[in-house]
Amino acid sequence: MTMALSVRYGLTMPDPSSHYYHVEIQFSGALPDILEVRMPVWTPGSYLVREYARHVTAVRAEGSDGVADAARLDKASWQVSLPPGSTHLTFSYDVYAYDLTVRTSYLDRDYGLVSPTSVFMYPLHAVEGPLELQIVPPAGWDIATGLEPAGTTPGLYLAPDYDTLADAPIQMGRLTRYSFEVSGIVHTVAVGGQGRDRLPSPQFLDHLTAIVSRAASLFGGLPYRHYTFLVTLAQQGGGGLEHLNSANIIVSRDRWMDPKHYANLLSLFAHEFFHLWNVKRLRPSQLGPFDYQTEVYTTLLWALEGLTDYFAQWLLAQSGVVPVSEVLKTWADNLAILEMMPGRYVTPLDESSRLTWIRQYRPDANTPNLTVSYYLKGALAGIFLDLELRHATRGQQTLPGVFRSLWDQYGDRGYPESSFEAALVAAGGDAMRRALERYVHGTQDFDDSILGDVGLDLQRSLDPNDQVRVWLGLDLVERQGRLYARFVARGGPAESAGMAPDDEVVAVDSERVATMDQWRAKLSRYQAGDAIRVDIFHDGILGSLTIAAHPPRPTHYRLLPRNNASEQERQAFHAWLGSPLPSPLP
Repeated sequence: MTMALSVRYGLTMPDPSSHYYHVEIQFSGALPDILEVRMPVWTPGSYLVREYARHVTAVRAEGSDGVADAARLDKASWQVSLPPGSTHLTFSYDVYAYDLTVRTSYLDRDYGLVSPTSVFMYPLHAVEGPLELQIVPPAGWDIATGLEPAGTTPGLYLAPDYDTLADAPIQMGRLTRYSFEVSGIVHTVAVGGQGRDRLPSPQFLDHLTAIVSRAASLFGGLPYRHYTFLVTLAQQGGGGLEHLNSANIIVSRDRWMDPKHYANLLSLFAHEFFHLWNVKRLRPSQLGPFDYQTEVYTTLLWALEGLTDYFAQWLLAQSGVVPVSEVLKTWADNLAILEMMPGRYVTPLDESSRLTWIRQYRPDANTPNLTVSYYLKGALAGIFLDLELRHATRGQQTLPGVFRSLWDQYGDRGYPESSFEAALVAAGGDAMRRALERYVHGTQDFDDSILGDVGLDLQRSLDPNDQVRVWLGLDLVERQGRLYARFVARGGPAESAGMAPDDEVVAVDSERVATMDQWRAKLSRYQAGDAIRVDIFHDGILGSLTIAAHPPRPTHYRLLPRNNASEQERQAFHAWLGSPLPSPLP
């Protein structure tokens, strides 16, 4: 059922210190006798049911003849009953917003950040024609958003449909704007929060220009009229969420200006920017238009999120904004993390993607034993799938080339779930089919011998700076002067001895330990084969365990250029990452 209605949203914040937004939705036209309005329960790009309606209060409906009945149907739906022939309805409510993440909304006396699915309800049935949004911020506040301005009226924006409104976060407060152009299109970096008047590097805008330009050349242009990076500087936290022509990014103030984190910062921007194709436009068809009331399943999040992480690093290397040695270090470090996770042998990437709603955003102490992140392993799969594809076709087919082909074929229309892997197999034949079976549908470790094609070797070794030379299958965390078991490897020595997650570790061989430094100092005395007595509190009861020390496992991984790399391998490396193969380490 489609209703010929005009819809105008109003967003005000009469008392920002209360952390409440006030929303009014005005419906005009031939209204039905019963109109159902719903609040989304999740936001696209973040696959967890978040129950945004729990923050809604003061729901009120008023028609042409006065107050109308607005009855709550369930956790996220309201039904308004109207007299026959009604032509106007104002539906209003307040939303509490004090959760500063890219998936939720926030408001205080100085700043506001709106994730639209957590603030704006929508009518059950489709609405013809554009939506309007009138934002009235406190005096002196600026507004930044990817929405299209409606003429010259301050704070008035247009959206062709609710999906577009839901996909346009809104930033408000005292903002500093920076801009650059690529292909004649203005790109804005709007920064809010203390420290907004400084960029993390004098070359920051030049580096973003290079990243955007390289991505645009891969896909043959830019699919928008303007683009905005909405950046919030906060005391802690961080992350990003992709949108059609904007990215919502939160960075801690310390990291914003810390040169040690600059490459990671650029990677975050590159990741969210690459998403404007991979996920937002180039996507399996079930990922838009959306059902905001229930989970949407796909087995391709390893490609949509993981490969986006791969391409973020690829863009940094290809655009020359980060030394290729730093990209190689990032990948080596991530390989080390992956190979410390027992769950990589339990859950394949496609299943990890499917189960994101119950695992990715709900980690617990057993998560590393049970599953693997499709971000982490998916990004690493990008390395090996790309190199396998180049090897099978003697460099004629590449992973970037497959993405360009998919874009040329499907554009932003959505593709069948099976089309992505079909495109890889079409490009790489049986070799790519076998690689997908091993790395995506199976749980085999990556075959790092393929790295030799580009003059690299993967070196696994013990950390030379680590004095501990035993493995217990146990990770501890220090909290308020006490040590607790954060992770216990399934089948490992600690579990076999009886250790459980959240056990408090109080002593090693009768000597008190309360800090990580003390714990590691005690462990440095032992070697493989030793029996280590560990005193613990389990559920408040003191006990003693004897843990059999196993040989240490490599934790220091490096992707090293070969001393004798051939000219062919050097050329292949340059074709892959756009930079010369680094010189071998002395």
